Amino acid sequence: MSEVLNGVRLPRPGHLPAEDTGDQLAVLTELVAQSLCERNPRFRELLQHGARTQVIRLIEEALRTARPLPETVRAVMLRTDTDLHLVAAALGDCLVSAPGEAPGLLIPGPLADDRSGRARLKGVLRHRAAAVGHAVPAHEAAASVRAASRLLDLAARHDGPDAGVAFVDDHLSALLLLQDESLARILITRRLRPLAGLTPERCERLEATLLAWLGGMGAPEVARALSIHPQTVRYRMRQLEKLFGSRLRDPRARFEIEMALRSRRLLAGAHRRASAARRPRIATRPRHPLPQP
Repeated sequence: MSEVLNGVRLPRPGHLPAEDTGDQLAVLTELVAQSLCERNPRFRELLQHGARTQVIRLIEEALRTARPLPETVRAVMLRTDTDLHLVAAALGDCLVSAPGEAPGLLIPGPLADDRSGRARLKGVLRHRAAAVGHAVPAHEAAASVRAASRLLDLAARHDGPDAGVAFVDDHLSALLLLQDESLARILITRRLRPLAGLTPERCERLEATLLAWLGGMGAPEVARALSIHPQTVRYRMRQLEKLFGSRLRDPRARFEIEMALRSRRLLAGAHRRASAARRPRIATRPRHPLPQP
């Protein structure tokens, strides 16, 4: 980092007088933020849209420790803030959310770039419902927070032995499809209207067959994927041809039908998980010791 900012010579963090450290750090942090705003209009928008606290704390941390900010960061969003400081201590180089904010951390992007990094994160976050965002430049940290928060909402799980860590990088298509649920539902209604009058059981069978077929599978591959006979696949496809007609031969329509099918599956799964999360959890009754004879 340059020692001169907007014409003001900046003292090095390690050389700040002890009694002036707090005031000096606040002044330096503000100067750095002002300079970044002048150089990058998007950075100013980021501060104005609620990310100021996080960004200021990132700058303060960099100044206090005299360490450069990582090139990329990831958000780690948690269901609860239980022992959040212990998670931060185990991960080491990270920034913890402030009290009152959604519980989470910002970690260096490379920490989850490879298999070993993911394994370490999963070990630290064991028995926690968590979502790890995609790697972004530090000034776009809010985008990683939004994506991880959305993925955590879709997972809708509790902390506990069955909880796990989900990675945004593994669910990009799902997050894109459900970025706007209202639009997704309109697409589902419009493109899957031919299935509207069918019974739920028949609709489910035809949807599964159509989705596999749209994925480029032939009858033998669809049959193996669905554990049914190839002749059953051909029979269902004839039914689907009657229902959808020429739309199954139109590239754009086929693409949107596949999007609608996948969106419906994702929404149904999210609804089931959310319903399960809202159900009261049955507390196990404490065991009392047997009376001594």
